[in-house]
Amino acid sequence: MSIKTGFDKLDASLGGGIPIKTNVLISGGPGTGKTLFTLRFLLEGLRKGDKCCYVSLNENKDELLRATENIDDLKDMKKFIGKNYAIEHITLGENMTMKKFNEIIARYPNIDRLVIDNVNKLLLFTENPKSYRIHLMELLKHLKSISKCSLLICETKDDEIDTGNNESFECDGVFNLSFLDFEEKPLRILKVHKLRYSSFEPKIPYEFVMSNKGLEITDIKII
Repeated sequence: MSIKTGFDKLDASLGGGIPIKTNVLISGGPGTGKTLFTLRFLLEGLRKGDKCCYVSLNENKDELLRATENIDDLKDMKKFIGKNYAIEHITLGENMTMKKFNEIIARYPNIDRLVIDNVNKLLLFTENPKSYRIHLMELLKHLKSISKCSLLICETKDDEIDTGNNESFECDGVFNLSFLDFEEKPLRILKVHKLRYSSFEPKIPYEFVMSNKGLEITDIKII
């Protein structure tokens, strides 16, 4: 059984979608479309009646909803708030450690689709990289027990697929978003580097198209 991402081209390349009980890292640099990709993933579930949650360590609810206002395909996300959609803004600070964050997530009820934005920010609130990885493994294990599919956003540099702290190794899947310089207009590119329990062509680049009408993943059209 699989969970559809909301992008037909990507789902077809994955054999129907993301396998259930998996944690997928959505990595990439600033502006590559990570947040919008995950919002479209949640909207696909919301329209089918799935229980969905967006856990933000960055933007608050109003800021996240504002990000959908100029994209026609995402505008109706607001109507699901308080029904089958929750946005949880967790403020990090001196009193918030990764261990405490895990304890908060541990109190969540079962859910169909979950997004955490962004997981590597928790690295700032752990004693050292080793502790971060241990708590990350604990978090991922718990996510599988409460969620059918979880996406974890990870901010990266250049062409790296994680922060260098093994997020890509610990997660079941890695979808990387990046820019491809083409003439004067850079293209947003998505590559699937890894997805356990699924057969797919690794590292095949797809174009991630963003417009006022909506979001789409297509084959790269370069002449």
